Parts: sequence; C-alpha cells; structure tokens
Amino acid sequence: MVPGSNELHQAVCRQARAGGRPLHSSALLCRAAREVEVSHILLAPGSAQLAAELKQRIEGGEPLADLAKEHSKCPSRSNGGSLGWVSRGRTVPEFEAAAFGAAPGQLATCETRFGVHLLQVTGEREAAEVVPMSPQELQESLMARAAGGNEDVQYVDVREEREEQLARLPHFKLLPLSRFEDWAPSVHSLLDKEKETVCLCHHGVRSQQAAQWLLSQGFTNVRNATGGIDAYSRAVDPSVPQY
Repeated sequence: MVPGSNELHQAVCRQARAGGRPLHSSALLCRAAREVEVSHILLAPGSAQLAAELKQRIEGGEPLADLAKEHSKCPSRSNGGSLGWVSRGRTVPEFEAAAFGAAPGQLATCETRFGVHLLQVTGEREAAEVVPMSPQELQESLMARAAGGNEDVQYVDVREEREEQLARLPHFKLLPLSRFEDWAPSVHSLLDKEKETVCLCHHGVRSQQAAQWLLSQGFTNVRNATGGIDAYSRAVDPSVPQY
C-alpha cells in the first residue's frame, strides 16, 4: 500500500475514527443534486503507462474488479475497487472532476497526491439524503418495536462499547465507528439495505457520518437520531443515564 492510499479511501467513503470528532461535518450535512457510483484502481505515482495498459485490458473484456484486486493500492481492492456512491465535495478535486466528468460505463484516468487512478463510473442517481429523526420520533419507533411492530426498521449504535455500558437503548446493534474497517466489508450481511436504518451515537455527529456512508453503500432510507442518546435522555426519557 502506498502512503496515503488509505487516506483516499477514507476521503471517499467518509470513514470516521475514534473520538467522535467531526470529519468536515459541514460537508456531511450539505445537499448534492447528483451522485455517481465509482470503482477504481489506485496505482503508485508515475504509473500512467500501467494505467493505460490496464485500461486496454478492461476495454478488452477483463473485469475492473479482478484487476483492482491484483493491482490497486487502495483498501477498496478487497471489494473489487468499489467506492460506492460519491457526491461532490467528498473526495479530492482531481478525482471528483474525473468521476463527475465521465459517463456511466466510461473509463477515465486522473492523478492525485495519492497516485494514478483508473476509474469507472458504474451508475448515477439523484443524491440520497440522511433524514433527521427527533428524540420523540425515536421514542415512538422504539415503542412500536417493543409492541411487536416496526420489523422493517433496523437500529445501529456507532458508539464505543464503553459508552454503551454507560447508557443504551433497546434494539440497537452496536457497530463502533472506531472499528469501521472490521465491520464495513460485511455491512450488507450485517444490515439490510432495503430496511429503514436508524443511526445513533452520543450527540449525533458520528452517527451522521455513519449514516452518510451507508447511503454511499446503497442504503436509501437512512435516518440519524438528532442529538444522539444525550438528547433522547434529556427530551423524552430521563431514565437513560447521561454521561
């Protein structure tokens, strides 16, 4: 892996690390009109000739996914080079220009500080948005689940294990954002992208990041618990401990 390749993967996928610090949270909250689904192969700087050769092989019928697993320096190689859905303002400018300038199915190359990219746009759509969920709405949803309903809703808590031990809500699956690289590759077996997905953290920042990433992976009905478990405790259920 070349230096910075993991940083690029994080820039595109908006991965978040431990500590709950916002990663350009204003960008996470902005609205975009269009998204593109992108796969790529990241090569070392100065690899324009190799990129041209791989481009010819793909045009000749070889799957980009197979070549990504063999040649790419990006962690996305384990997923066939797929970066999921990308919106404007969420990756480096050179990569964004190439991705949004290409038609679906078209191959394009660009060079960034991370290296040489051979990318392919595999789809485009109107940008999906994370929908806020108020503490009152979350309480109603959890009460409906407790009564035997809301089976088409799944709940995801992205806090740390130590935080969950201090305060927790029922029905939430714990997927700590600090362990993103452990569970992200199997997210489609852990969660159903067809269901409404509610994300929760302490104050709503990490869960917003997780929700935005889920949208990039094809989840279309994603909600963020506004203010997190702290707001839930203060607004609707003081029996939930604050910390």
